[in-house]
Amino acid sequence: MNGTTYLKEPVACSECERLEFARLVRQGFEGSDEGLEGRITDSRCLAFHYAPNATLAAIAGLKAPDARYRDDVFKQAEAPVSPADYELELGWVFVVPAHRGSRMGEGLCRQLLARVPNSCVFATTRPNNGVMIKILSALGFTRVGKPYRRRNEQLVLYLRSSPRS
Repeated sequence: MNGTTYLKEPVACSECERLEFARLVRQGFEGSDEGLEGRITDSRCLAFHYAPNATLAAIAGLKAPDARYRDDVFKQAEAPVSPADYELELGWVFVVPAHRGSRMGEGLCRQLLARVPNSCVFATTRPNNGVMIKILSALGFTRVGKPYRRRNEQLVLYLRSSPRS
């Protein structure tokens, strides 16, 4: 992964960094606009990867979603576990098309999860997103429950349990 990676708490990010992060979230995920800035600010950690030419090439986030959203995801997926055990969500994994194929997304996710090694984490993705499914599997996530609909798209739930559980 050539370039430079930064992991930062949102409060440590400049306004420019938060705006650039939000720009790539919008580029990669339709329907993410409502309340996006607040969700970015409330996140646990944001990951930025800059290419050697100093352009932002990839992002990922370790979110701290509110209980209502998290409970709804687990209910819709009919997950047979308590959503309260999963306070963090891995998401907003996006690599600018010109930089795909270099495993930047997996690298960012790996670094974020290293910050919370004993935490239970969930993630969602589209069932046809083979790259993200491969990343989640490589990082110890397991698909749970059934596919469900959210904002006009079908999603599946993945969980990574704490090594202590």
